[in-house]
Amino acid sequence: MAQPIMSKRKAQSLSFALFLIGLAIITYFKYWWPGLMLTVGLPIALKQYLVGKRFDMIISLIVFLGAFITVQFDIKWEVVLPVLFTIGGLYVFFREFFGPKDITEADIEENQNKEIEEEEEEEEEEKKN
Repeated sequence: MAQPIMSKRKAQSLSFALFLIGLAIITYFKYWWPGLMLTVGLPIALKQYLVGKRFDMIISLIVFLGAFITVQFDIKWEVVLPVLFTIGGLYVFFREFFGPKDITEADIEENQNKEIEEEEEEEEEEKKN
C-alpha cells in the first residue's frame, strides 16, 4: 500500500466537501443523471487516493467514470453497466476476504499518534498567527 498523503479524518473531510460541491453543481444545472455518478464517484476516489489506497481508487474510477461515460455517450448500457458493477463488487469481495489481514493495534496507535501530532502542529500554527 502506498503511503497516505494525509490522515483519514482530513481525507474524509475533503471528500465530503467535494461531494457537497458536486451536489450543488448538479442541482444548479439540473444534471442529475449521469452527473450523480461523478458526484458520488469522484469524492470516493479522492479519499482513497489521499489515504494511500491507489488500487481502490482505480477500481472506483473505473466503475463510476465507466457508468458516467456509458450513459453520457449512449453506449449500450445493458451490457456495460452490469459488467462494471460486477467488477467493483467482486473486487470488494475478494479484497475483504482474501486481501491483507485487518489492521493491527500497532497500526491504529501509529495513526492516532500521527493525527495528534498534526493537531498539535495546527494549534502551534494558529498560536503563531
